[in-house]
Amino acid sequence: MISFACAYLCSQWKLVMTLVIIIGLSIALPITSARVIARYRAELESRSVSPPLLVGARGDRFDLVLRSQFFVGELQQSLTYKEYDRLSNSNELVCAPLHLVHSAGQGRWPIVGTSSVYLNAQALSLKEGQPFVEVGTCVIGAEVAKQLNGMSAIKSDLQSTFGFGDASPYELKVVGVLKESFTPDDQAVFVSLETAWLLDGYGHLHQDGDAGTAVNRNSFLYDVEGSHVPQNSQTEITESNRQQIHFHGEQENYRISSVAVWPVTNEAGVLLRVNYQDNRTTQVVVPGEEFEKLMKHVVRVGDILDLVFVILLMISTMMVALSTAQSVQLRKKHLETMYYLGCEASKVRQLLFIELSMVAGLALVACTLIVLLLDSTAPSLLSIL
Repeated sequence: MISFACAYLCSQWKLVMTLVIIIGLSIALPITSARVIARYRAELESRSVSPPLLVGARGDRFDLVLRSQFFVGELQQSLTYKEYDRLSNSNELVCAPLHLVHSAGQGRWPIVGTSSVYLNAQALSLKEGQPFVEVGTCVIGAEVAKQLNGMSAIKSDLQSTFGFGDASPYELKVVGVLKESFTPDDQAVFVSLETAWLLDGYGHLHQDGDAGTAVNRNSFLYDVEGSHVPQNSQTEITESNRQQIHFHGEQENYRISSVAVWPVTNEAGVLLRVNYQDNRTTQVVVPGEEFEKLMKHVVRVGDILDLVFVILLMISTMMVALSTAQSVQLRKKHLETMYYLGCEASKVRQLLFIELSMVAGLALVACTLIVLLLDSTAPSLLSIL
């Protein structure tokens, strides 16, 4: 019977392949959708718990979370270092500044200006090397290290397409590599705030005697007494010239993007939110709450997709039933001939059952392959961001 069934299915391979693909897709699509949504939820929830609070300029709350947690997007407003300095004076709060403006590798890797507090609070440990202690040094994530393939320096990107009016890109010396954490930190380049401010243009490196020219109106140093743009600014920082780096203006007015906050107690976190509740320029955001709002929209989209998949499954079921009925009708004379030749009716039914079982088995194999393919090719939320 099995050989007869195989022979018939081989003779009708076009119809069989059509049925297998239809059945496989009808089952695989809803399974893949559920798996992807579950994975996105897990990634969002795991990232939203640390840091539990973010302080940033008042504006779009989700943009603040997305930029500060996943290092993507662009914040239109910024804070000043003075705000971080005020927050860090509290013994009830563990704070880390985040400067999220620059990038490297043609935009592939965000340059995160911060302090060692961030690395400690996020449980990021060094695989090799040392922390970013000096200006011009950096610690890179595991994925960045793989792509650099042993290179000891990384150059920052120009902020605009053509680079007109931008501070010159600097070569940052790689002094450490972080262990893989399977978070956006793996794709980041970590530097000190002083290095980030150097990339901003608050500071520069040039030879003595090069007073340069006056700054333009677009510069951060405009109206700062004694500020200038050197004519021959150096972008390669070495041990011999590092001492020549100098900054202009008051550090408390330098910009940062946000402040990551880990309250020591729940009461401290609640009190911090209350203190900023009526602040017109600064806000406190709970990443977990913002991600939960996002997941509600994702779940709604998932519900719509489920409805589409149900309709698709119903259509597929009708097509399979009609194809099977038509196939049996076309084979009616052949099946009757088998019966007249002495084949029992139960054997004929058994033959049909074996054929359907083989089609169903091939469909399940196709479904498994499609799920594995879609699951591997569908990028994770972290890589999309």
